[in-house]
Amino acid sequence: MIKANITGIGRYTPPLVTNEEIINVYGKKARILAEKIHHKTRYWAIDVITGKTDLTNTDMACEASKQALLMAGRDANDIDLIIYSTATPDYPLPPCFTILQEKLGIKRCTGFDIRSGCSGFGSALITAQQFISNGNAKAALVIGADLNTTRGSFHYLNMDKNEVPLKILYNIMLFGDAAGAVVLEASHDTEYGIFGYNMGSSKAHMPFGSVIQVGGSRYPFPSETLQNEDWVITQDGKLTEELIVEVLFESLKEFKEKFNIRLDFFDTIIFPVDIPGIQEKVEKHFADLNPEKIVSIGSEGGSLANAAIPLSLYKAYETNLLKRGNNILIYTAENTRWQFALIGMKWGRD
Repeated sequence: MIKANITGIGRYTPPLVTNEEIINVYGKKARILAEKIHHKTRYWAIDVITGKTDLTNTDMACEASKQALLMAGRDANDIDLIIYSTATPDYPLPPCFTILQEKLGIKRCTGFDIRSGCSGFGSALITAQQFISNGNAKAALVIGADLNTTRGSFHYLNMDKNEVPLKILYNIMLFGDAAGAVVLEASHDTEYGIFGYNMGSSKAHMPFGSVIQVGGSRYPFPSETLQNEDWVITQDGKLTEELIVEVLFESLKEFKEKFNIRLDFFDTIIFPVDIPGIQEKVEKHFADLNPEKIVSIGSEGGSLANAAIPLSLYKAYETNLLKRGNNILIYTAENTRWQFALIGMKWGRD
């Protein structure tokens, strides 16, 4: 079987915005929220005062892609497949992959978007691996990108900052903006590359852990049936803390049994869970999980959705934790409807 190997990684992040900068604009409400939200900074594409931005989702993805292509030593036209995972596309239509294709100057390629949250990049990586392993693609560009802050700012730009609803301010302080990209290619050596994966959804009967309601066919934009404060990304924090742990336990257990493998087999684990307490619960549940092997983007940039995994992967590379021959576990999960995707691979890049 042809294995797929990551040959290039790239990232793009807007400037970091601190809690104090937001408090200076939004006052007492922001100060109260700053005590509840565990991260103190987040990447923001929007201006903290006006809420406006000149960046788009695909602008960020383009910069990350150029970096990944450079690391891989590839020209953009070497790419014959783009899979783009995002919850916050430039437009409902056309798909983001075609806009990125234009920005990169790729004359022809296959591609599609995956509309998902935190697990989307993992699903995209597995899907690209399938194309490569069956010979239908040679070099894939896999994108995870979200411009989350525009979901919270677009309808109150002219509102008195003191009148901004608490839910909107919470969401905009929680989320960040970023893009990550990897180049995935057919491995020249069957020893290296993706050797196994597990993905799925086993809790679709449960309520949403997070949801973007406005803009689809049920609640078209603008919507008179939803309050303005429900137009942004909404979260059920209590349900998330309860169910996402179950998802983590079940999917990791399945992966271990499927491949008859222990977690201490892996040299590095990409596991970008930045909710306090969740990682500790997973560590206690799995005796073979060494927390020192876990690499996460952490809480510096805010909740980054699709960008969290590729940015964590880039961090591992940058800190010399991805060495040729190392076994890597990439774990993704999300709270929208509790999807998950896990990828095991032997790192094949020097």
